[in-house]
Amino acid sequence: MFGRKKTDANTSEPASVGSSSAWRRIYNPEGDPADVVSYGAAVAEGRIAGKYQLSTIKVPKTVIIQQSRVPGIIAGADVTVDREAAREQGIEVVRTSRQGRNSARDVGTINLSELTSRASRDFSAVDVDPDAPAALIYTSGTTGDPKGVTLSHRNFHFQLNTIVRSLVPFSSTDRVMGVLPMYHIFGLSNSMIAAINYGACIVMLPQYSPANLLAAITEHQVTIMPAVPSMYQHLLAVARARKAEIPKSLKFCFSGGAALPLAILRSFTDTFGAQILEGYGLTETTSSVCVNGQKGTFKEGSIGPPAEGVEMEILDEEGTPLPEEVQGEIAIRSTTVFTGYWNNPEATREVMTEDGWFRTGDLGYRDAEGFFFITDRKKDIIITGGYNVSPREIEEVLMAHPKIADAAVVGINGRNNRPETIAAFVVPHQNETIHEREIVQHCEAELATYKRPKVVSIVEALPKSATGKVLRSELRGERIDRRLIEKE
Repeated sequence: MFGRKKTDANTSEPASVGSSSAWRRIYNPEGDPADVVSYGAAVAEGRIAGKYQLSTIKVPKTVIIQQSRVPGIIAGADVTVDREAAREQGIEVVRTSRQGRNSARDVGTINLSELTSRASRDFSAVDVDPDAPAALIYTSGTTGDPKGVTLSHRNFHFQLNTIVRSLVPFSSTDRVMGVLPMYHIFGLSNSMIAAINYGACIVMLPQYSPANLLAAITEHQVTIMPAVPSMYQHLLAVARARKAEIPKSLKFCFSGGAALPLAILRSFTDTFGAQILEGYGLTETTSSVCVNGQKGTFKEGSIGPPAEGVEMEILDEEGTPLPEEVQGEIAIRSTTVFTGYWNNPEATREVMTEDGWFRTGDLGYRDAEGFFFITDRKKDIIITGGYNVSPREIEEVLMAHPKIADAAVVGINGRNNRPETIAAFVVPHQNETIHEREIVQHCEAELATYKRPKVVSIVEALPKSATGKVLRSELRGERIDRRLIEKE
């Protein structure tokens, strides 16, 4: 569904309906081929493609999420909702219009299918500067305000034809699972654009559920699947209940977006017969810059060596390269590194050095063979009793417990120079009961005293972003979602 923009991006004059800046994508509830069409058309016409808008180079300040203080349900035309029960709970119910050419629609909007039905088949791509913006992708905002990552045509070309070519044996006979959102760099670059670039087939899943995903893999004999860790975990849960229906078509699986627990990696490999290659990349690097398992060499717990055309270093606080096996901040230099944050030069200067190194904010080290290992996020390190403690190390220990399905660790109550208290949030497997004492005893057997959680909470689920990243700031009780903007 598209909405007409009332004014030009930088003036108060009305924009004509026929102008290139008159339309902006505002609503697409499901992942479908329209995503592929709209992105490709925008780039080919020299526009900037993004999650929230398809626009010309003049991108205004954009409302990402509009704040709502009243709880509500937005239901599709065919969804049954108990309005009386909703009313008793103070929940408003709003229905979206039924799709179709002759259906009712919201005022001021036009369906994409209607727009394309009137379009001409005559088309000529626009020549653009390789360094001009191709896509504007917003970060998740898990550690601060969301920032618009500006990715150029050159960034994508290098990612596809140098990095992807060296890492992934794509071919035209592959079937790639399109389960990731196309507005995120992982799904956009590694699913949609990579598949199109190599002439492969994309199997798109309109609505994610573990059962739907398993059925799609089986029916379409999917060979390549990029996915986030929670999806592998969900597939395993379904597979345990449907052992006879486990597909064996998968050749390569790639995990990204968040750290993949080793217990999940091992179980998935044993169950599906397909090794998960754990990649590492960021929105700012146009997706993956290294993959563990490339060229047949796999090291447990590593993110692998840099891909072709990528330099990686471990830096100290002053930006000096550190030797092997010493922890520091991971830095990347490559043609695939972004051009900067949109209209935010200060934030760009904070992460980019004068000689072109992008400081990722991830902590890690490099071994003697050039393999990199992530130990944690710089902002997530817990300082307690004079020690720096990695939440990820504790989480790996917790995830090894047979009753634990998911876990997250944060530091709390560290104000006024007091040591932080290590707090663990644990999600048990379905139909499993686990007591806090069991968790404490497990940690006592596996961790040094100063690394053991002092607070243990058993919860039904962890707060996560769309790509599976745990929102640690919510667990600490300090998160203010600054994406909730009431006006432009």
